[in-house]
Amino acid sequence: MDFLESVKYTFDNLPSYDESNLVQAVQSLNLTFHEVSKYVSEPMDLEYGRNVIYKSENVEVIVIHLPSMAKTFIHDHGLSIGCIFVVAGDFLNVLYKLEDKESNPIYDHIQEFSQNDILLVKEDTIHMMYNPTTSPVITFHIYTPPVKGGTNYTSP
Repeated sequence: MDFLESVKYTFDNLPSYDESNLVQAVQSLNLTFHEVSKYVSEPMDLEYGRNVIYKSENVEVIVIHLPSMAKTFIHDHGLSIGCIFVVAGDFLNVLYKLEDKESNPIYDHIQEFSQNDILLVKEDTIHMMYNPTTSPVITFHIYTPPVKGGTNYTSP
């Protein structure tokens, strides 16, 4: 079974789409840079590359490439939860919070992630991924349900 078939099979056959099953599924894939690097996209309209490699009614699987010094928008994921596996590199996950629904997000704290770490994304997560290093960062994301209705709060 090739890599994309494994991804499809793994995420189409989960007993439920909760955090623990997402993490177990990601771990069962034994992700390597060699396999994932085939799906890395170079940045085009954004500071980072983004490639949706699989999408069903239950999940969306994305490979993100953050070149040196690149960052994402400050964003949320709508009603989706997710799991991010760090395939290569080190990055900062800058977390924000809302004081009320009408306000702009305010800085909360920073988390550091490295190769093979897993980051959970909850329904209320507002964050920005930032690569402060000279090496690229490659991450593998799974969201359930597929992301729609997420908000970008600022430009990259």
